[in-house]
Amino acid sequence: MAKVLESETAAKELIRYDVANGLAVLTLDDPPANTYTYEMMRQLDDTILRARMDDAVHVLVVTGQGEKFFSAGANINMLAEVTAGF
Repeated sequence: MAKVLESETAAKELIRYDVANGLAVLTLDDPPANTYTYEMMRQLDDTILRARMDDAVHVLVVTGQGEKFFSAGANINMLAEVTAGF
């Protein structure tokens, strides 16, 4: 039961959420490297909260889509935009 998480800008779904038999699987879904961006962070936070509030979920697994990486870390382009006030 994957669900697209919607925002005001209809952002790309970066986190897949599937639940079966008490197990929630959150999949970082931005291959090939699943780099961490502000949008991925927002979607991951929203999805974790959703799983926490779901009485059918007893175990939470976070995994990455693709063959090579769980996540290569922060997106370099995003880091270039970070300011001291961040």
